Amino acid sequence: MDGTKEPQQRSTDVKRVAEASGLVAGFGWSTNVKMTGKSGAEHVFDLVLWPDGDESAKVAVLRGVSDDLVGDIMLFNARAADCGIKRKALSVERGLEATETNMARAYGIAVVDQRQPFRRESDIFGVKELDESLRGAMKKGNVYMVSGKTGTGKTTLATQFLVDGAGKGEKGAIILTDTKGAEFISNAKTFSFGFEKYRKEGTIEVIELTEKLKELKEDMLRSTKNGTDYINRLSSEMLQLVAESNLTRLVIDPITPMLARNDDFINRFFMRLAVPNAYVLVTSPSGQSDLSVYGIEEYLVSGVIKLETEDATTGIGKASIVKMRGSSYDPRPFYFRITHDGVVPSGSVDKASIDEIYRRV
Repeated sequence: MDGTKEPQQRSTDVKRVAEASGLVAGFGWSTNVKMTGKSGAEHVFDLVLWPDGDESAKVAVLRGVSDDLVGDIMLFNARAADCGIKRKALSVERGLEATETNMARAYGIAVVDQRQPFRRESDIFGVKELDESLRGAMKKGNVYMVSGKTGTGKTTLATQFLVDGAGKGEKGAIILTDTKGAEFISNAKTFSFGFEKYRKEGTIEVIELTEKLKELKEDMLRSTKNGTDYINRLSSEMLQLVAESNLTRLVIDPITPMLARNDDFINRFFMRLAVPNAYVLVTSPSGQSDLSVYGIEEYLVSGVIKLETEDATTGIGKASIVKMRGSSYDPRPFYFRITHDGVVPSGSVDKASIDEIYRRV
């Protein structure tokens, strides 16, 4: 491998590519790297990175773009394959068109938009403290739940979940079960985290359930057979939605209107919610338990994040990871406020100090 070593001070764009590629413990890198492929042809890569002490685990990077990015991606992927490089990244400073995004995804090329705030692959919500507490525990192919009373930030956090994915080129959708689409979009547009941009690009879809759900649910409540038909119909349409739109993140907000007060039904319903290669996130208000309406939902999902109001006077909320099946996580609460920027860290809360600062008279 032949290349030009750049100064020891690593530039911001290289750091972002390294972190997006999982090279966080230390790495080496070179630019304009010449490599000879299995075909005998010599190829030049804009940037190549590797973990410290292991140049065999290279990451090839395509930097900058021409007017034919789709062609660039195809050629870049072929060159990497010829050189036996499996890990690839595309570093850009503009938004990608749908065909470009789909091409990069098809070839397993990570897209790093240098204009956007950096999002690690392990991040799920784009909220630093919460993502660090999760430690990458959330996995595709599973169903997770955000729980809390009205006004605690469930929908806001779920929206940030979609925006975080969109920032990585992942398509997402939110199914609204008790809110009109226009109302949700109007509210989401007031935040600064980029929802409207991604919605207009088509990276985030907003889907409103029609009156047909009520009709199906009424039929379901009349017989067990109709209950099975109801579950099959909803799950089949959801799978079709995910497949047709190439979704990797799906939110149902809230899940309760889809359910019926029957433990066996809820169990069967949640078993059908999991979608291969996609995160499914549902929200639920509290009811029979402090986590869900029917008191069983929390047992059927792979993980639960509970949101609470810690101090109404200061607007401080508390998020706790109650459960994260099959993974380690930090159970310590994460404190936040909901601002123009969405759910943002507030630091640890000292109740005594709050009482000293704020005194009712």
